[in-house]
Amino acid sequence: MKDISHGLEEFLNYVAGTTSNDSFVKKLEAALTEAKKNRKWRQEYMTLLLRDQENLEKGRKQGIKIGAVYGWILAYKDDNLPDEVIVKKLQNRFHFSEDEAWKYLEETPLYETIDL
Repeated sequence: MKDISHGLEEFLNYVAGTTSNDSFVKKLEAALTEAKKNRKWRQEYMTLLLRDQENLEKGRKQGIKIGAVYGWILAYKDDNLPDEVIVKKLQNRFHFSEDEAWKYLEETPLYETIDL
């Protein structure tokens, strides 16, 4: 931190949790205190936070489903089933349309590309 300005150093220290007498940091701290008092902003923040948490949960569930689909496809491939049979099995197991089943089959990563 030797090659940065004193003001930037004070700001970074403030962000890290230390107090500062720097004028910019004092103005920033006052603005943050006012923002925390604003009910509308707090409500918007909480609304956005809840939406983000809901979206993360949806994404997690979708990821689990996609992982299950890929797992079944790889198992079917291990059994040397023809692609047409795999598509039918995916349609039955996951209630996919034929197009959806083919899409998943074509997009299934190879063993070597799966990062665990």
